[in-house]
Amino acid sequence: MNRKILSLIQLQCLRLLVLFTLIFGLILSVDGGSTVAAEIPSNQSEVLQPPITGLVSTLSDEVEELPSDLIRWSTYWQLCWQPYPEAKAYELQTVLAEGKSPKLKRQSDRCFRLQVASNENQKSQGLLNRDLILLMHKIQLGYRVRAVLDSNRVSEWSQVMAVGATTVSETNSTQISVNP
Repeated sequence: MNRKILSLIQLQCLRLLVLFTLIFGLILSVDGGSTVAAEIPSNQSEVLQPPITGLVSTLSDEVEELPSDLIRWSTYWQLCWQPYPEAKAYELQTVLAEGKSPKLKRQSDRCFRLQVASNENQKSQGLLNRDLILLMHKIQLGYRVRAVLDSNRVSEWSQVMAVGATTVSETNSTQISVNP
């Protein structure tokens, strides 16, 4: 099959996927009172005020030049937050369009980094479909964080941050590194 036709078919399929995702997201936002997944019980932990604050999310791109005028690129989304007094660790919870994940990711760092897009394509095409891939993540995926303290205490959950979204203008937050 001709490469241009195959590429065009892939692009059309990606567009349809985004359209269906947008429609699904709109349906869920209209019915905001219901949630598919139940809230995770805190295992009788004492929940303290205030929640984590100072959330900052940024994007960074890494580009590697390849032979034959190709590039391999990746985009990373990073979420950072202010330190919480007396925190021993932090827990992140994945929030999907369908609800909240029951699995928590525990870490000691105050930043969480996730690869959100990647591709290998002609250099002249730049970061091909990057914005479309990021849009799909923004609609479907988010994270929230809380502090874990001693004596079975945790902070309230932070607000949910959409994966791929940034808290500052994208022209200021996107960093690109090129590796020859």
